[in-house]
Amino acid sequence: MVTKREERKQRAEEHRVAQQQQKRKRQWKSRAAFAVGALVLIAAVFMATRRRDGDESNGRVWSAAHGHWHDK
Repeated sequence: MVTKREERKQRAEEHRVAQQQQKRKRQWKSRAAFAVGALVLIAAVFMATRRRDGDESNGRVWSAAHGHWHDK
């Protein structure tokens, strides 16, 4: 026979385990979101730098004085 006290202990333990699982799930989602954001930022920087290199190799140069691209 299970007493009320044992039932409460069991429910409390189940609740604690469920909270730990939810905490781990939130941590994983947070870390995954951070990783995705970092990858997006790296990709954006890479694409921006590659575009400039491509323009320079196509005979264009950036004019800091004028703020736009010029043909060589």
